[in-house]
Amino acid sequence: MLRIKATHALGPILAGLLALPAANMAVAQQMGGIVNWFVYADPGRLDVHTESPLGVQQATAGVYSSLLQYSPDNPSEIVPDLAVSYQASDGGKTYVFKLREGVTWHDGKAFTADDVKATYDRLLDPNVKARRCGSLVRPLVESVSVVNTHAVRFDLKFAAATFVPSVASAWCRIAAKHVLAKFGDLQSVEAQIGTGPFKFKRYERGSVIEWERNPNYYDSKLPYLDGVKQFVLKGAARQLAAAKAGKLHVWDTWPPMSKSAADELRNARGDDVNLFTWPINTLWAVHLNTTKEPFNNKDLRRAVHLALNRQELFKKAFEGAGTPCAILDPNLYGDWALPVDELMKVPGCRADKTEDLVEARRLVKKHYPDGVDFEIVTRTVGNYVDRIQLVAAELKKIGLRGTIKTYESAAGYGVYGKGDFQAIGTQDTAMFIPDPSIVFSILYVKNAGRNWVKWNDPKMNDWAEAALRETDQVKRRQMYHQMQRYLLTEDSPAIVVGWIEGWFFTDKKLKNYRRANTIYDNNTFMNVWLEK
Repeated sequence: MLRIKATHALGPILAGLLALPAANMAVAQQMGGIVNWFVYADPGRLDVHTESPLGVQQATAGVYSSLLQYSPDNPSEIVPDLAVSYQASDGGKTYVFKLREGVTWHDGKAFTADDVKATYDRLLDPNVKARRCGSLVRPLVESVSVVNTHAVRFDLKFAAATFVPSVASAWCRIAAKHVLAKFGDLQSVEAQIGTGPFKFKRYERGSVIEWERNPNYYDSKLPYLDGVKQFVLKGAARQLAAAKAGKLHVWDTWPPMSKSAADELRNARGDDVNLFTWPINTLWAVHLNTTKEPFNNKDLRRAVHLALNRQELFKKAFEGAGTPCAILDPNLYGDWALPVDELMKVPGCRADKTEDLVEARRLVKKHYPDGVDFEIVTRTVGNYVDRIQLVAAELKKIGLRGTIKTYESAAGYGVYGKGDFQAIGTQDTAMFIPDPSIVFSILYVKNAGRNWVKWNDPKMNDWAEAALRETDQVKRRQMYHQMQRYLLTEDSPAIVVGWIEGWFFTDKKLKNYRRANTIYDNNTFMNVWLEK
């Protein structure tokens, strides 16, 4: 059976996480039961190809399958899903995937290579805003063709080490050709027809999302559960209250708990829960629109970078948990990230803000002697409203006076996608493959999935593509160091505040649970069970 060890900088982190629930395997699998989970906001739209919020992926995670997946039993390995094997040729520029036979869609129709081609044709279409999977595969894939009913061929633009991890991404789900033809997209509940371990049962806006067991899943032994319920819980207070009351079996999703919240949960639930910390491969950034004043000016973007006191922001927003200022988190990406001692000496990142604030004020006064007013926006999820107030207070010190405006989650993403803002004061972005390229692919290159600020820097575009093509790992690492230094010292429209860490829990009745290398993977619940 195909089994690929995912060799990346997250290995040491994963090794520790995998050890966490090992005792669960001593308990025999049990059938039945409903796992209770939560989603931080109402997803509103459900198209896993064209939407980017975690809530959308989470709402549909157990409904779909991909060609490959990160193993539910060992998330550091890539294993088969709808593809049972693949063969690479032409120096890694051609891949032929052999597909699993006998798989059916939830409506009873047969799964074939035509579905894979229809999916990837959609993801590769420049007219389709495929913000997640599209940002992974479009730089790599030239074309997709059907070999026969159960084989499909990918021709790449160049040999790329990131291709197989991209295909395994939880955002690169395979959709049915006939469903796409009927509905035109995957936004509606009726269009949620997959091949995954669970069928989409119900979506009550603002309340609950439910899956039910797929009795015709290709692995007849799975899933063990009868279903999964995701309660729409907005705000940390509601989420923590549900956890303390025993209404949730797992909190493994964004936003994390603070240490004080975890202590509250421990006091309320005692030995009934496993509490653990986890660096969730998610960065917090301030996004500055390069097409609108005042941040169409490079000096103003630089001033924001210099002004933000990352250490204080993390102390106030996350009780100090996290890694301030890093473009790549050294705790996750090892020596692909800049060394911490170098990072902490960079203007804007250093703890002593005296010189940084002097320079930031000079840059603002150079263009706006009396300072400037602007609108700074965020979505009303997690602790974003608290965080944007902290950011606005920091910027006010240098003459950037932000008026705060908030949006409901889905509406906010609509505004961001249209570029109808001056600055986004708080937005977290979770990475979705364990490779250093992902930060640049999603935020910093032209047409990147979250390049809402319309930045088009020729140097960054060229460097990012060259790094994807480079096969020498030493040279590739040097390229990513160069890109990080550029963003920290020259220009950046997505100002990284830092990388988030936090606390999570599982109910001890939930067995065979494994944390994955991103918050998007291993959330199908296909092989967990509830102890009765």
